[in-house]
Formats: sequence, C-alpha cells, structure tokens
Amino acid sequence: MSNSISPDELVQALVDYCAGYTAEIKERVGDRIKDIGEEALAEVKELSPVYEGDNKNTPRGAYRRNWTYLIEKERGEIKVTVHVKGKHYRLTHLLEKGHLNRDGTTRSKAIPHISIAQEHANKKAEKLLEGL
Repeated sequence: MSNSISPDELVQALVDYCAGYTAEIKERVGDRIKDIGEEALAEVKELSPVYEGDNKNTPRGAYRRNWTYLIEKERGEIKVTVHVKGKHYRLTHLLEKGHLNRDGTTRSKAIPHISIAQEHANKKAEKLLEGL
C-alpha cells in the first residue's frame, strides 16, 4: 500500500502550513513592533525640549508630556505612529528644524528629537526583520 495524496491535498497542506507560519510571524513581529513603538515614545519624550518661559498658556513640560503613540493594523501591515496630542503638534517641525525668530533676522537653534528616535526605531525594525 502506498502513501500517496492527490495534488489538491498537497496544495491544501502547503497552504495550511504557510498560513500557520504567516500567522506566527505576524504575531511575533506585531508584539515586537509594539515594543519598538514604546521605546521610540520613551526616547522622543526624553529628548524633547522643556519650555522654560513664563507663558501661562504653555505650562512647563507640556510638550514633552503630550507625546503618545498609535498602532494601526491594516491588511497585514503594522504601522506605529508616535505623535504629539493636543495643540502642541504645531511645535514639532519648528523645534525639530529650527525657525526664523520674530525679529526676522535670526534663527532659533534646531533641537532634533523626533528624527533621532525615528532613526533608532527604524534600525530596530530592520534588525527584527533580518532575524526572521
């Protein structure tokens, strides 16, 4: 008696195996991507500048405190977005890149904090995917 299977059964067995393997990889990557997002959030908070002025509309440390992250899963793609909530989103580009001051002749010093955290997170994600 021979152990043979039909071509359809072979195809179904391969599809089932690949689906199980894919689900396992997605779960492992998804968990680690969440960890990378949390690490990026902590890093951008740590590197963010703290307002030292006396403006009553901008409490000390509000920009740093309002960082958060969002995980989006769509069609097999996982995306982590680290962003500032509230009205402080307008400051991100000005602080990261520097800007022309009110006098119109001098520029403020750039304080790179987002790009550094993004670069570190990208390297961690690349390393994660290389290890699969």
